[in-house]
Amino acid sequence: MLADTLGPTVVIMDGRMPRLNGVDAARIIREKHPEMAIDLLSAFDEDEFVREFLKGNVRGKAYLLKQSLQSLSDLVQAVKDVAECKTYLASEIVAKLAGTQNSRESQFRSELTEREREVLDCMARGLSNAAIAEELFIQPRTVERNIGLIFSNMRLQPQPKAHARVQAVLAYLSDTGQLKEGSKATEGEGSMIGAIGMMG
Repeated sequence: MLADTLGPTVVIMDGRMPRLNGVDAARIIREKHPEMAIDLLSAFDEDEFVREFLKGNVRGKAYLLKQSLQSLSDLVQAVKDVAECKTYLASEIVAKLAGTQNSRESQFRSELTEREREVLDCMARGLSNAAIAEELFIQPRTVERNIGLIFSNMRLQPQPKAHARVQAVLAYLSDTGQLKEGSKATEGEGSMIGAIGMMG
């Protein structure tokens, strides 16, 4: 894999490639190089595909839709953002993943305790419950209880826990200025990218 050989700060890749899709490739790259940022260009906006990409540490990841990428400056901005460990998502993706979130999204963090905010920050870094417990010197049950309280504050419980976890992390990143949203495509405008293949 070129990422191993070249060691770039940011990897730009297609969502669909001959031997491996972009989500699986991103997972492999992050397992080997946790600090490497990834820009994924895809034609797919299915929830599960996006959530799979966002698993683990969401910082330094960008998910861009080819059909809504309007200018080279959008791509350049995404590269700059992930290089600074921010998360960059197409506006359509943000809207879809928002799901059941409501106006409380921008207020929920102020309602959390200091411990809950610490747990949420660990979640945003992709730590498992066991790793969070180890880092914060608390019991795994305490981690689970704090995560449950975070979900409750955001009213995210009537859905799979994995989905609620992604939504809570995205709301946290948005609230702390670490989530960047791409511009929406206007009707009648064509995409800058007709078909982009794997770069490298």
